[in-house]
Amino acid sequence: MKCDQAGRDQLHAFADGELSEADERHWEAHLRECAECRAELERLRALREAIRTRLPLREPPRQLRDDVRRAVRAERGRRAVARPRRGRWLALAATVCIAVGAGSWTLGREAAMRDTLAGDVVAGHLRSLQLEHLVDITSSEHHVVKPWFAGKVEFSPPVPDLAAEGYPLLGARLDFIAGQPVAALVYGRREHRVNLFVWPGSAGCTEDGALVRRGINVVHGRAAGMELWAVSDLNAAELSDLVRRWEQAATDGGCR
Repeated sequence: MKCDQAGRDQLHAFADGELSEADERHWEAHLRECAECRAELERLRALREAIRTRLPLREPPRQLRDDVRRAVRAERGRRAVARPRRGRWLALAATVCIAVGAGSWTLGREAAMRDTLAGDVVAGHLRSLQLEHLVDITSSEHHVVKPWFAGKVEFSPPVPDLAAEGYPLLGARLDFIAGQPVAALVYGRREHRVNLFVWPGSAGCTEDGALVRRGINVVHGRAAGMELWAVSDLNAAELSDLVRRWEQAATDGGCR
């Protein structure tokens, strides 16, 4: 079998399991002899896996949803004339599929976005430690740190003083998450350092359960119109406690 473009096109089909049994046997024999094609096959499989696991899910376009609904209504009307009882069941099944599908798209998109952001904030945390660039401004005074962000970000991040709760403020720096500038507040807890990334978000208060990425604990919260991600090798219980106390202080006790 030649390793030309036509052959490579067939290799794509082999990687996707779309060949006949005879063609599959030919390719299996060829791959045992051809290192170049084996490498290409591994590249194709790695690309497919990366697309499956890393590509953010997108909500289906409104036009697509409208087209599906129109098709379902048309099918329901046609089946109602020919076989009324069966038509009702088909329409019900199609409606359930659309509802479940729309929910799956939304949940999948949210889970993918959360996972991506968790990876980004962990990378930012590790980068600050590896480059010994934990803070741009060293101060335990929130009225010194808060105005430092003026002109550096287009929002005013809350900078609660949590020293009395056992989480002293050490300073802050400007960081970038998903290509956007964010505030990175640095708190201490015994020998541990906590990066708390803050940027504008939706209203309300929340504190999600701790995640673990690359051996690092991550806790996501929301308060005072801000999204916050706390990242540290501090244990998950204390990291979650820090996030809750930060939310309470940032909202003057408004989070419950």
